[in-house]
Amino acid sequence: MPEQAISTRDRADGGGESVAELREELARSREEVLRLRDLLIGKDAELGTLRGRLAELEGGAAPLVSIAARLRSLAPGFVVSARARLRGRRRQS
Repeated sequence: MPEQAISTRDRADGGGESVAELREELARSREEVLRLRDLLIGKDAELGTLRGRLAELEGGAAPLVSIAARLRSLAPGFVVSARARLRGRRRQS
């Protein structure tokens, strides 16, 4: 059906682009759409993988964060002094 519209328009214009040229342009456009669609699908899959990895890292870090918060609330002075000692050891190394 679209091809009929193209050929009718071509005849009505009395020149311009030929039907063959328009078909070639349409084919190139379709190929470009498919290429871009494939690229988008690939990027979407990559994004899904990264989101999964982020969730995995956040899940693994959550217990450590809660332990650190609990230690700070139980003995704030101890945590500060322990941190200072650890920093001092790193600087000496």
